[in-house]
Amino acid sequence: MNVKEALQLAKKRLKQCEIESYAIDAKLILKKATALSEVELYTKENVVLTQEQQSIFLYDLEQREQHKPMAYITGICEFMGLPFVVQEGVLIPRADTETLVETVLQYHKKEHFTKIIDICTGTGCIAISLAKYSNIALCGTDISNIALETAQKNAQKNHVLIKWLQSNLLESVPKQHFDAIVSNPPYIATEEIQTLMKSVKDFEPHLALDGGKDGFYFYQKIVEQGKQYLKQGGWIFFEIGYQQANAVCNILKQNGFLNHMVYQDLAGLDRVVAAQKPFSAIKTS
Repeated sequence: MNVKEALQLAKKRLKQCEIESYAIDAKLILKKATALSEVELYTKENVVLTQEQQSIFLYDLEQREQHKPMAYITGICEFMGLPFVVQEGVLIPRADTETLVETVLQYHKKEHFTKIIDICTGTGCIAISLAKYSNIALCGTDISNIALETAQKNAQKNHVLIKWLQSNLLESVPKQHFDAIVSNPPYIATEEIQTLMKSVKDFEPHLALDGGKDGFYFYQKIVEQGKQYLKQGGWIFFEIGYQQANAVCNILKQNGFLNHMVYQDLAGLDRVVAAQKPFSAIKTS
């Protein structure tokens, strides 16, 4: 099988599996197997794959036919213009989450944050991006060993220093005061997980998806615990599901947070909620 034949085969098989990105995915799978560049896929189309290359190519193609996410197949994805290692057992970074990072960076221009904690860090994409594009000191926590191992690799890959802690939310974090808390917690209601795309529900970790019965379990916990870790006037930033803004704002209000703001992603959907812990002189009743 030469490069041209392999590319045609991959496109045909992925299209038959109703994978919308079949053409792009076919190229990525072939590039991984052969180490050829995008241009070389066309300038060297008559080059015959080695037995090893063909074996890797066919295996990865079969995996994608089963709707395994491309990020798990290639082992890497891009977030905020930075490369991130991805492996099964860790949630794949989404472009929507860039709105959360961009919002925090905008607030930083005015608030001059010096220390932020990222809860449910996963691949570390939020903490690492914030560290890369600012002078903020970052701490990232996750309950998952695999997530923290991946985050450490990504910090090294992107040349940033971050303190990583294994913790169930803030339970194992030493008492201290942060300028801000940022989190993209699990926020999908338990019963809704089975309605998600096959590539998500069958391959991505439910630990990083399941937000409890109503999807708000972790927001409530982080807000309750976070009050003890935020300095007076500190901020909390959440990624949210597009229909969750009012409920999350209500959780924050009930816990005394002020100055609630909701921000939209590039699709115009509600994606980020920000709120401020009051200064002691401010009454919250």
